[in-house]
Amino acid sequence: MKKRLRGFSLVEILIVVMIIGILAAIALPKLSSASQVARENALKDNLRLLRTQLGVYKSQHSVFPGYPAGDTAQNPTAAATYDQLLQCTDGTGNTTPANTPVYRWGPYLDMMPRNSVNGSSDVKILSDSDAFTPDGSTGWLYQPSTGTLKANVAGTDTSGRPIIDY
Repeated sequence: MKKRLRGFSLVEILIVVMIIGILAAIALPKLSSASQVARENALKDNLRLLRTQLGVYKSQHSVFPGYPAGDTAQNPTAAATYDQLLQCTDGTGNTTPANTPVYRWGPYLDMMPRNSVNGSSDVKILSDSDAFTPDGSTGWLYQPSTGTLKANVAGTDTSGRPIIDY
């Protein structure tokens, strides 16, 4: 008498593979949406962090970062913004990498946060007359005269809210 070997038939295996494929097709869009929501939440958190540190800098220097040596008669620059947030500063906004008795404030950030939606940490400086119009060319739109910082992202989030309004 022959022993009969038990196993799965090709049809049974194909059915299982099809069921797994259907479940994956259902689950992947939900996972994709969840990752977009996570990026949006990370963006909101980075905006909160940056805005808080801009406020701390202003409370210690009486002017928002961005003006070279804290001189509001000069045009603000992205380089001055980076230096004043990432290095130690004196009372007027001059910067140095090391903390000393004169350069006793800061650094306010370890590194400039990336915009989690477009991946950029660059800052675009806006004058008082410039509109906050997102073009995605940088991570952040910043107006030093008012301390207003927004994400440079056009479009809406998963709930339909414009990202520029975060």
